[in-house]
Amino acid sequence: MRRFGAILLDGLLALIAGYVALNSADHAGLPALQTFYAVAGAAFGLSFLNHVLLTRIAGASLGKFAVRTRVIRETDASRPRLPRLFRRWLGGYLFLVVWIIAACFDTEDDPEDFCGVRLVRYQDLQALIPAYGR
Repeated sequence: MRRFGAILLDGLLALIAGYVALNSADHAGLPALQTFYAVAGAAFGLSFLNHVLLTRIAGASLGKFAVRTRVIRETDASRPRLPRLFRRWLGGYLFLVVWIIAACFDTEDDPEDFCGVRLVRYQDLQALIPAYGR
């Protein structure tokens, strides 16, 4: 359920950014197509900053921070680099439905992350790798 909570919080942040852009575009009197671009740009832009750049810098998005999880590379438990995080961000839109369905059912294992990264609990990561993030 941690994964679902992080997805929900991160998605809510992107929707809020889109809503703010929609209100701003309405007040500015932009045409419909420009309003669409503003809303999509704000929502996807915040999502990119949150999932790619913040995860590279801090090891987690805002939603993952809230549920106390971190993103690590499967091979060595280090922070993933930007290209891997970018692929994961793009692929996340395709596999979002799969993650939600998997979170609703009691499975023995968490759904596997793609692009060679995993989602782990922060306390487990600290216990295994005290120098994480240094």
